Amino acid sequence: MRALWAALVGIVGLSGSIWASAGPARAVAPSPEVGSEIAARWCAACHVVSPSGAGTDAAPSFANIARHRDADFLKGFLAQPHARPMRGFTLSKREIDDVTAYIATLGR
Repeated sequence: MRALWAALVGIVGLSGSIWASAGPARAVAPSPEVGSEIAARWCAACHVVSPSGAGTDAAPSFANIARHRDADFLKGFLAQPHARPMRGFTLSKREIDDVTAYIATLGR
């Protein structure tokens, strides 16, 4: 009987920890550092993406965008399909949050 009880307690404990790790409490805050890496990889072909001037000036710099657009606008903009030259450019919700968090650091 003790072995059965121990097994049941183990199963309940395991399922509880799996459930807890899958829930919204596991949500992680957006990362400006990850957003910076994404920007360097995907956005620097057209935008100056860092204070050091890395990138090109074919489109507004991220610092300029940070001064003129809020996070809600950026998230909506980045979630929509774009005309040229950004056609086919898509980011996940997580990537959008990270890039938006990074851009916000440039407006300070």
